[in-house]
Amino acid sequence: MKLYSREEARRMLCRYHNLDGAEAISGEIGVEKIMQRIHSIQYDPLNVVARNADLVLQARVQGYKESDLYNLLYKEHKLVDGFDKEMCIYESGDFARFSFVRNEYHKHVVPTLKHRNQMGVLGILDDVRDFVKEHSRTGTKDISIGEVRESRWGHKKLSSAALDYLFNKGELCVADKRGTQKYFDLTERVLDGKDFQCDENMTIEDFLEWYTERRIQSVGFLWNKSGGAWQGHFLSENKIQSSTLQTLIEKNKVDEIRVEGIKESFYISQNFQEYMKAQTSNSYVRFIAPLDNILWDRKMIEMLFDFIYRWEVYTPVDKRKFGYYVLPVLYNGQFVARFEAESVRQAGEFVIKNWWWEPEIEPNDNMIEMIAQEIARFAKFLQVNNSPKNIKKLGV
Repeated sequence: MKLYSREEARRMLCRYHNLDGAEAISGEIGVEKIMQRIHSIQYDPLNVVARNADLVLQARVQGYKESDLYNLLYKEHKLVDGFDKEMCIYESGDFARFSFVRNEYHKHVVPTLKHRNQMGVLGILDDVRDFVKEHSRTGTKDISIGEVRESRWGHKKLSSAALDYLFNKGELCVADKRGTQKYFDLTERVLDGKDFQCDENMTIEDFLEWYTERRIQSVGFLWNKSGGAWQGHFLSENKIQSSTLQTLIEKNKVDEIRVEGIKESFYISQNFQEYMKAQTSNSYVRFIAPLDNILWDRKMIEMLFDFIYRWEVYTPVDKRKFGYYVLPVLYNGQFVARFEAESVRQAGEFVIKNWWWEPEIEPNDNMIEMIAQEIARFAKFLQVNNSPKNIKKLGV
C-alpha cells in the first residue's frame, strides 16, 4: 500500500479535478470531459453569485459559460437531472442504472403523500400522463388536475405532486428548466432508448459495485467513513459500503493508499492512477463552490487540507461564523481564504462583501497577484463588472 504525504495527496486531488488548470479544456467539450471523470454534480437552486453546478464547472473548464451546461442538459440531453447523492446532474448514459436508486425513492413516495394528505395524487396519474403525452413539455403552471389546497409541505396542486411522482419513478424527465421552473416530458421522448432502457441482467450486486466505484470517482478518493460523500440510498449504509469496497479491491477495480498522519486508508479507482504522478507547473487560484465535489466529505478535507468548512446557508444568522453563501479560495493546493459576495443580481457587479484569510496564512505578492487575476476571471464568468473595491477587501 503506497504512502503519500498530505501535500502529495492534495496535489493529486486538485490535479484530478483540473482545479490546477493543467488541462486546457474549454466549452461544452470541456464540460463533457469533466463529467466523464467525476460523473455527477450536486444541483442546488440557490443563485447568490451563481448556481452550485456552474460554480463547480467554472473552476475546472476554461471560459465556461452557463449556456454550456444548459445545452448539454436541455438541448443535447447528454446530461440529465436525477437523484444520486442528492438531486444531481449526471450523464444520461447512467440513467438506466439509476433505476435502483429511483426504486428506493419511490418506496418513500406513498408514505410521504399520506403524511401530506395528498393520496389523491395516485388517482390522477393517468390523466397527468395523458396531458404530458399530448402537450409535451409541461411545467407545474401549465397543468391543474385534481384538488388545489393550501399546504405547509410540498405542492398545493395535486397535479404538481403527480409530476414529481412520475419524475421520481423515471417516467418523466426534466426536458427544460427556466430559472428554477422545471418542464417535464416523457423520458422516452427526452433520452435515447439506450439511456433509459434498463439492463435486466444487472443485479443489485453489480449495481453496488458500479455505484461505489463511481462515487469514489466523483470525489477523487475517499475513505471508508460515514460522511457527506457517501450520502444517498445504499451507500450511506456502512455495512454495504464496506463489503462493496472489499469486493472492488478483490477485483482490482479499486486500490488502497495511505496518507501520512491519517490512520484511515483511502480508496482510489483505476482512473485516478494517471493523476498520481502529474505535476503542476504554474501557480493557480480557484474559487470553489460550497457543494463542490472536492468538499463532499468535509471531515476528510479538514484532515487533508487543515481546512474547516461549513455551509452556513441554513444556519441562523446569529450562529454563523462567517456568512450566508461563502466560497473557499484554493491557492496552489491549499485553502488560504474564503469570501462572501453580494448578490450579483442585486449589486449588478461582482462585489466581495467579506474576505477571511485562514489562520497562519501570510499573503505574498504572488498570491495576491494570482487572487487578483482570479477575481477578474470570476467576474468575467459572471458576465458582470469587477468592483474596484474587491482588492481592498483582501486587507493587504
